[in-house]
Amino acid sequence: MKRYLFATALAFLVVVLPGRDAIRASGSSYTVEDLGDIDGLVPTVTGMNASGQVSGYVNADTGPRAVRFTNGIGWEYVPGVSTYSVAMAINASGDVAGYHLVPEGVLAFRYTNGVGATTIPPLPGGSFGVGFGINASGEVTGYGDMAAGTRGWRAAPGLPPVMVPALGGDSMTCGINDAGQIVGSATTATGQTHAYRVDADNLGVTEIVPFDGPSGFGNACAIDAAGRVGGNTTSGGLNRAFRFTSGAPINLDTFASSTDSNVSAMANGVSVGAFVAGGVSHAFVHTDVNGSLDLNDLLAPGSGWVLEAATAVNTEGQIAGNGLLNGAARAYRLTPGQSDTTAPVISEVSATPSRVWPPNGALVPVTVSVTATDDSGAAPACSLTSLTASGPTTDGSGITGPLSAQVRAVGGVTYTLTVTCTDAVGNSSSAATTVVVPPDTTAPVITNVHATPDAIWPPNGKMVPVTVSFSATDDVDSAPKCYLASVSGGGSNDAVKTGRFTANVRSEKNADGSVRVYSLTVKCSDSAGNKSAGVATVVVGKDSAALKAFLRAQVAKLTQELKKLQRSRGSSR
Repeated sequence: MKRYLFATALAFLVVVLPGRDAIRASGSSYTVEDLGDIDGLVPTVTGMNASGQVSGYVNADTGPRAVRFTNGIGWEYVPGVSTYSVAMAINASGDVAGYHLVPEGVLAFRYTNGVGATTIPPLPGGSFGVGFGINASGEVTGYGDMAAGTRGWRAAPGLPPVMVPALGGDSMTCGINDAGQIVGSATTATGQTHAYRVDADNLGVTEIVPFDGPSGFGNACAIDAAGRVGGNTTSGGLNRAFRFTSGAPINLDTFASSTDSNVSAMANGVSVGAFVAGGVSHAFVHTDVNGSLDLNDLLAPGSGWVLEAATAVNTEGQIAGNGLLNGAARAYRLTPGQSDTTAPVISEVSATPSRVWPPNGALVPVTVSVTATDDSGAAPACSLTSLTASGPTTDGSGITGPLSAQVRAVGGVTYTLTVTCTDAVGNSSSAATTVVVPPDTTAPVITNVHATPDAIWPPNGKMVPVTVSFSATDDVDSAPKCYLASVSGGGSNDAVKTGRFTANVRSEKNADGSVRVYSLTVKCSDSAGNKSAGVATVVVGKDSAALKAFLRAQVAKLTQELKKLQRSRGSSR
């Protein structure tokens, strides 16, 4: 039972290998980079080398899978290992150590560029092995079982694992530097688990006594080139991050509200890890110059990042781990240096279409194009952040995508579309473009206005019904609204509207005997309120040639009818 608990408690501790060069900056501000994903899965970061390559694993449907990140390539699955695998560390050459499931069980592996993956056998009499650390020469350290219990081991390329000295009981080793020093945790003869360091070639063992003394608990997996060790030990029953060189460990947890903390990785004396405050995990960095700092406080404001854990640091001062970007889980890499406070430059923003016609109230899709650059060299992320209108009627208008919107074609309204571009550290700038809907200022066109009848005879004083007909078109509205607005002529009772396009007029001449003219006015308006008018006339009492011809035809017709009648009477006699 003790061995099971021991292995479980330490199964996810991480070691990061150091490199050669001094850290260029520490405790400074950082730029943050989203390391992306692989097949939609976000990797858990476990290690990073001096060139920025990162090791880790993803939790796929079939179990964990070992992955490696390389600049310019991104995440790749570690070739040659099973689909159930974890990459726990990476060395300066990009070689990876970890463990995977093979027919014999869970065993450690070493992946070497140009050679491929090699499974490391278990300790003599053992059934499993787990690889945790790898140094520049390809030596791997980890732990496995044997008849005596769980034991830490080291394995040089091409050789089987060799048990590493411990503190008298079970042990697990999980970090190794280029000098061959190893760090891990082991149970003492009295049953407590303490962190310890093994010198190169197994020449000596240094126990790291917890803050709570020999009865306390401690573990460690971080070690740098100088043999400095990082991990956590109990202090007052709480786990506190520590750094150890010799003598007593140094408490790095200076966060007042912290309830738990741990150092996960070290390089050139820079320690990184995580602390928990208020139930929330925070990534932190510690240097002798600046002490312990929350890494979230070293990012540019408004970056959108919450750095939850720092699990890797290299000799260039880069830090990698996991956190949240705008609430979504992501893997990150920080690069030290001066904080990027320069916002992206937006050189051009335009909308298509920029002019909407006709203003018929329809919803019109609009696409926005943006040209933007950033001094980091990386393309900023741009999106529409607001859409406003100058006019009152904009129902349905709004943003429909990162760079798309729809606007209501309302005459006289100008839409302002604002684009915001943001760089990787959260600096942003905005620019706007407009979409104009010109007002409809053209009135409907009325043609072929005609009254039926347009001439009345005889002027016998009777009321005669008249109907007005016409044609009306508009440049925007398909059917402008029209009506008979008025009818005038004669006295107050001589012209009366009776319907939308009908009226009654009196068949009567003027008092002086002149012909009477009635005017029937038709008005049309479009939806923008533009109006036009047309007039039809009806003439009463005019002795026109057409009227005379009509009368003559009627007289001739009556004459013919009379003659027929006379003939029929004569024949009947």
